[in-house]
Amino acid sequence: MTEVVLATSIPPSMRRPAPGGEDCGPAWRAACAASWAAPGWRVLSVNPAEELGTLTNLPDGVSAVAAKPGVAEAFGRPGTWVWDALGQAVGTGASVVGIVNADIRFDLDAGRRHALMARARHGILACNRMDLGHPGQQEGPYYRYGYDLLLMPRELAMMLDMRGFALGVPWWDYWILLDALLHGLPVEVVQCAGVRHLSHRAAWQRPAWLAALRSMMAHVAPRRAALSGLGMGSIAEATADMLAAVAASPQEGYPLSELAETAGTRFGIEVVRLAERQAWTLE
Repeated sequence: MTEVVLATSIPPSMRRPAPGGEDCGPAWRAACAASWAAPGWRVLSVNPAEELGTLTNLPDGVSAVAAKPGVAEAFGRPGTWVWDALGQAVGTGASVVGIVNADIRFDLDAGRRHALMARARHGILACNRMDLGHPGQQEGPYYRYGYDLLLMPRELAMMLDMRGFALGVPWWDYWILLDALLHGLPVEVVQCAGVRHLSHRAAWQRPAWLAALRSMMAHVAPRRAALSGLGMGSIAEATADMLAAVAASPQEGYPLSELAETAGTRFGIEVVRLAERQAWTLE
């Protein structure tokens, strides 16, 4: 019986530098895909149609499905909409659904999986990853400012509005938590040693970062009163107001993009602080 279905988008190729200078990306990509499925857990890789032919020899429990178009036009490169990926998982009927980034390797035994699933039956569970310097490393720092595995009840996922966000482009993980909190839904952050990531240089581009930030502020602006109800504080609220104004007038030019980048980074920190009001560690 499938209890958990995760959506992801496995890239056609992956590059990851190893300490000796060789590329361990292909091996890491394969290790990640092989780690996700388990009894009761399966994964959908939602990819643009032109990428489906590259997803061969997928492990048992991982299957590929076609993504809806439009990401390339919005962000300058092919990709998958978050609403599409999450919707594909919801459509399976599984009681718990979510998203995992394609470069995350699970080192989760049955006990850890059960603990995550049990908490995710009652609200959104956002997992910080553990960053590794090389594939054989056993311990590393947790990355606080991002969520590479999200789990939630199917019914809650159907309430979220993820329009305008794409996998592989920043801000979608922050917005999914903020949207839930604005709905009054429970959110928890967990640091889990079994959610592992091989460190690499940021792959996103500044124009896409800013475009996704504008999408988030377009969602926030009409719900400004609800934002005040979260008690984020005066700095967070003032930053949100400034970002909403900047996002509404991107054509105004210099130096608004630079201002949005600084203010957006600060607002992201405030979202992290808000989400971490309910936080715990799974060893």
